[in-house]
Amino acid sequence: MARSRNACVSSAGMSTESRRRTVEWPTVALLASFAAAWLALVLGHESVPWWAAAPAMVYMGGLWMSFGHELLHGHPTRWNWVNGAVGWLPLSMWLPFSRYKYWHVVHHFADLTDPIEDPESFYVTPSDWERRTRLGRAWTLLLRTAPGRVLLGPWRAIPRFWLGEVRCLGERRIVSQWLVQVVLAVSFGWWIFGIVGYPWLEYVLCFVIGGSSCTHLRSFVEHQAVASGTRSAVVKAGPVMSLLFLNNNLHHTHHAQPDLAWYRLPAAHRRLGSDALAADGAGFYPGGYLQVIRTYFFRPFHQPVHPLPRP
Repeated sequence: MARSRNACVSSAGMSTESRRRTVEWPTVALLASFAAAWLALVLGHESVPWWAAAPAMVYMGGLWMSFGHELLHGHPTRWNWVNGAVGWLPLSMWLPFSRYKYWHVVHHFADLTDPIEDPESFYVTPSDWERRTRLGRAWTLLLRTAPGRVLLGPWRAIPRFWLGEVRCLGERRIVSQWLVQVVLAVSFGWWIFGIVGYPWLEYVLCFVIGGSSCTHLRSFVEHQAVASGTRSAVVKAGPVMSLLFLNNNLHHTHHAQPDLAWYRLPAAHRRLGSDALAADGAGFYPGGYLQVIRTYFFRPFHQPVHPLPRP
């Protein structure tokens, strides 16, 4: 997506943050449990075999990305500076919390799936598709399969995000945010790799890239450009995957009520009848992510060219 300078900074009046008077203790408890498990694995890494540490780190990396999504929506406290302070912890290293928050809020207020307006759209414009070479089109189609999305998606998305952010560096506030991120990431890297001695390659491949792969799987089919009905899908999942994504797999419900805490989504999902609404719109996957992977293992998810007229 081409980002204009105004697109980088114009978010006045846009917010999906929850307004509450209490602390959401289930989220606090889950964050505390996550912190304890992460610290135990990092500090005790020499006692944990790689074949056990690697999947645990992938799962925690994906869960940390889900926590970031929860935090940017104003959870678990009414104090944005507290939520933001947690979000700024540089565990994933590559993504400033404030920039993630900004672009995700833009996504919520955009014409969903539109490749010009929606920064989280994976569609392309007809003119962009026409300009691509045969190899470029093949690459795009590969990224729209489940293996391409999960295994290759993060290696494309992270540098692409950085490149897009370079175009926004004319704003002093954004430069400051990136400087804070660099200082935090370097300090964190010095501690975890230099002091603690955690293998840097294992951490990057598992927690950072693997965690991003989890997020890429979750977001793979969550939006589809349909002419009528909701453009947000629903993927039913068991407790392990639902926890990993903090129920954001119930994506129609999240977009219908973006201020709801993750543990309140299932009840709201049933109340709204989101399964049926998604089935008539962007898609309903009762078989969970195994169904998603089987369905799109070889064939791409939907056509890459955005099929709807621009507003």
